[in-house]
Amino acid sequence: MKRMEVQSIGDVLRLTVQECNMTSRLNELKAIELWKPIVGAHIASRCGRPSVKNGLMTIPVNAGPLRHELTMNRSAIVRLINSQLGKEVIHDIRFTG
Repeated sequence: MKRMEVQSIGDVLRLTVQECNMTSRLNELKAIELWKPIVGAHIASRCGRPSVKNGLMTIPVNAGPLRHELTMNRSAIVRLINSQLGKEVIHDIRFTG
C-alpha cells in the first residue's frame, strides 16, 4: 500500500460528509439541538422532541395556550435558530397537538 499525504481526521470527516451529501441533515440536527437553549429549559420540557425535515421543524406541544404562544413567536424563533447556525436551515416551525 502506497502512502498518501497526511490529513487530519477532521479534514477527512468534513470531506466525507460533503461527498455523501450529509451537510444539510447535519445542519438540521444542529437546529434541533438549539431548540432547548433558545426557548429555555422550562418551555422545552413542556414540549416533545423536535424533528426537522426539509427545513420544517415540527414540535409536539400538548398544552393549547403554550402552543398558541409559540405559534405567535415562531418567526422570531426561526430567526434565532438560523442566526445561531449562520445560515438558513429552518424555513418554518409547526407546533402540533
